[in-house]
Amino acid sequence: MKKLIVISFLFLISASAINKNSKVVKNDFKNQDIEYYRQEINRAFSLLKKKKKFIDLELLNTQKAQILSIAFPEILRYDSYSDYLETSSNRILYVNKGKEASDFSTGYFQMKPSFLENLENYVANTEDLKTYQWVLIQNKDEKEARKERINRLANLQWQLRYLKVFWFVAEYKYQNINFKSTEEKIRFYATAYNYGFTKPESEITKYQSAKKFPSGESANTHKLAFADFSIDFIQTYSFFFK
Repeated sequence: MKKLIVISFLFLISASAINKNSKVVKNDFKNQDIEYYRQEINRAFSLLKKKKKFIDLELLNTQKAQILSIAFPEILRYDSYSDYLETSSNRILYVNKGKEASDFSTGYFQMKPSFLENLENYVANTEDLKTYQWVLIQNKDEKEARKERINRLANLQWQLRYLKVFWFVAEYKYQNINFKSTEEKIRFYATAYNYGFTKPESEITKYQSAKKFPSGESANTHKLAFADFSIDFIQTYSFFFK
């Protein structure tokens, strides 16, 4: 009987060790995936760190890291020189003919004119978000409004303001979703930011696991979900913005 008890005890210890080791292997595999981009991630963090004084002006300490994490993956794709070259003609085209003619990504957070328009429209049509109506462009015709929008896109402080508004739009729009953790909420919000918050919730949920980031053929073997980089930011760099 004693021998049987000892054998059972040893079996349980062994099973526990195997289970623990399998989790470690799984976590190591996940870390290796994100570590492939660590150099680019560190560069993106350095760019953001240099703008901390602007970030501190625009975002509250209690939400700062979470709000930044939503758009952080976009900074991996940002390059000031190519951004200027690629957007110069697009800006003129958008001002003259609107988002149907030119809807381009620009700035640290790679925002598009259509993203700003969608946020403005959502705030304008939601009574509970009237606190954020300061983001609306008023008393201007369509062309002048588009010009103002382009000027805002070129300004980091305005991109931070729109990112902040997006956070509160998401808090309102998705308030009925029962997120089990902060990371689960960040994953959903980041996906909504990247995929489009005007899309159905079911589509956003499905897209959370889509391994399509960063874009480009050279990254085919190491692509991750957009929000994976947001979660890594929260886990690794958020301390700096608290």
